[in-house]
Amino acid sequence: MRARYLVRFDDICPTMNWSLWAPIEEVLHACGVQPILAVVPENRDPKLQVEPPRADFWVWVREKQAAGWSIAMHGYQHLYETTEAGLLGINARSEFAGLPFDRQREKLLRAVEVFHSHGIRPEAFVAPGHSFDHNTLLVLQELGITVISDGFFLYPRVHRGMLWVPQQMWKFRPAPLGVWTVCFHHNRLGARDLRRLIVDIQRFAQFTTSLRDIVDTYRNRGSRPIDVLFARLWRLALRAKLAAKAALAARSEAML
Repeated sequence: MRARYLVRFDDICPTMNWSLWAPIEEVLHACGVQPILAVVPENRDPKLQVEPPRADFWVWVREKQAAGWSIAMHGYQHLYETTEAGLLGINARSEFAGLPFDRQREKLLRAVEVFHSHGIRPEAFVAPGHSFDHNTLLVLQELGITVISDGFFLYPRVHRGMLWVPQQMWKFRPAPLGVWTVCFHHNRLGARDLRRLIVDIQRFAQFTTSLRDIVDTYRNRGSRPIDVLFARLWRLALRAKLAAKAALAARSEAML
């Protein structure tokens, strides 16, 4: 198998589901997997307030970064302010897309300052809801963040002044080639999903890589025709899947 996998966990914050996280962290360490932790700098989203806040949260994040795990900035407060889908056009809600440049700069600057105040350097940006626009990218570059974990390409590429490390999966699947980021929201996992995740980490661990290795390998790779074609096809497939899921949910609700 020539494909390489990155593992990413979103919605990392002091009040996340630590009970579910404990066995995940254990298997990550046991298998030598160095994931991306997408950390919300100043969470205000009530949906992410699952358990009491961990008092040593920022010490824990700092220790993970020192151990080789990559820390990404997952927005600012994880609150959606607009109904803009942004550059990727997936979800019609955003914490950033559609806001003026100065407003985005204010929010992102505060987010970066939170990390720096705890001695942590954000290595990449992860937008809540996959929604951001060109102004978001301009502000990120101004703040020294030049890696974005998003997009549906087959391989990482430099585009609009950023290195885009694609994020295309939400569960492990065998692939013959490419660089695949598999994203998990562990707060929502049921017991069966948790067991599957642990088994999949063990199964795919030998094929995983780290964000830092990917950045070193692809930092100068520009866009190629295969990237554009693959992204279009993958986006169409994802939109169709989301539409079908929404239709099924609406039908189920109507039958109640």
